[in-house]
Amino acid sequence: MIPLSSTENPQIEFNPKLGELSKKINIPTSKIGWVHTIADQKGASFDITIKDALGRVKFQRKNCSTDTEKFGELVNLPTLLGEELEVTVDNLKGAENLKVFIN
Repeated sequence: MIPLSSTENPQIEFNPKLGELSKKINIPTSKIGWVHTIADQKGASFDITIKDALGRVKFQRKNCSTDTEKFGELVNLPTLLGEELEVTVDNLKGAENLKVFIN
């Protein structure tokens, strides 16, 4: 059996022009440690929300922005192994494309 690793999760890519504002993922571990994002331009700002399968908000940050194209935050969010979560990006300004890494 291959051990599960949160660093092997694929990126979640959001493109609001194509209507991509929300995506569902399955978490392979019992905790989310970090949320990282990479925008296609510097100075992007956005809101990020993570909800469980029942629609309850587990994590939310508003006005996430930096002077660079990268943003990251330690969240230490407990989850259930294999839990389905919905990741939503709202109010994306200053960029056309945003990649989210959850590990």
